[in-house]
Amino acid sequence: MNTSNIETAIKIAAILADSTAQPQQSDNRPVIVRSRDAGCLYGYLDKIDGSTVTLTRGRQMWSWTAAQGGTLIDCATHGVKAGKFSVMGGPVTIINACAVIDVKPEASLSLEDAKWA
Repeated sequence: MNTSNIETAIKIAAILADSTAQPQQSDNRPVIVRSRDAGCLYGYLDKIDGSTVTLTRGRQMWSWTAAQGGTLIDCATHGVKAGKFSVMGGPVTIINACAVIDVKPEASLSLEDAKWA
């Protein structure tokens, strides 16, 4: 029996379970977050703690048409030309985030102005 694999797994588990690990603090930059359960949200990054992301001024992106292309990365790069967005609310905590995409300043203008249409 190879015990080195078990020892490595125990070390990895200890690192993952380290309660002293600090959440990543942010500079409040605009981002799009994709989550497994809550869909996609736009807002300003407050913190990342594992797969939990907190946004200030968050808004739900129900549907969208990118100004160019069609993916979330295209929305973050070029903005949106249409879509269904919620109002911008207070802090939003997203559990099970699977992507955090930085939004370019020129793209954030259209994401800020997007309406429920």
